[in-house]
Amino acid sequence: MASTSTPTPTPSTSTSASTPSTSIDDLVFDEAEIDRILNSEATLVSREAEVARVLKAFRMNPYEVLQLDFMPSANLTESDIRNMLCAEKTYRKKSLLIHPDKLKHEKAIEAFDLLKKAQTELVDPKRREALDNIILDARMLVLRAEGMAPITPDTSPRVTSLTNPDFRERIRLKTKELLIDQELRRRRVNKMTMIAEGAQAKKDEEALEKRKRKMEDDKRWEGTCMRQGRCIRIEMIECLCWLL
Repeated sequence: MASTSTPTPTPSTSTSASTPSTSIDDLVFDEAEIDRILNSEATLVSREAEVARVLKAFRMNPYEVLQLDFMPSANLTESDIRNMLCAEKTYRKKSLLIHPDKLKHEKAIEAFDLLKKAQTELVDPKRREALDNIILDARMLVLRAEGMAPITPDTSPRVTSLTNPDFRERIRLKTKELLIDQELRRRRVNKMTMIAEGAQAKKDEEALEKRKRKMEDDKRWEGTCMRQGRCIRIEMIECLCWLL
């Protein structure tokens, strides 16, 4: 008689101690789609690898965090729209794979929040435009360093012949450099602003103390004058009495 095998119980997924910023229910997928993604595209190893990749990515560049194509296109408007839609789709897919509700990993919440931050930045037109402009500047600087005009297309033989690193990697590295420089400038400005505000606050405090001292000196002077006036009046009365 064939033995009856007992199905192996599926380990329950425990949630992390902290609560993620977005619930798994907020992601626009039905159950069939969730199962398809988890079963066909992500083993536990690959999902943990995705967490490691997100944490290792340059956090100031949301394109890098989401693994999106950051290369500038000829038409920025179309590129903006494409990137926004692509960011939404990519974010939902990647966030599902590493969502703390579905993956037991000590860094899952941190990686998930980084994805959310990157998605938020890319779907914000102003912030995305600022980032795209920095990438365009990086591209121009890379081309200029090689003696090429900014309008040189990516398909130019001189561009495609660049190696170690290639054109794309050079732009990524230059973009990283520009973003770091921008952040350092922002911090220096904030520091100088805080110093200036501190100096102004100290100046205001000293002026207030000076006004207080002047008021106290004026009161003391008025008191002295009043006492002297009384003394003079008393002396005058005494003189009159003596004359009488």
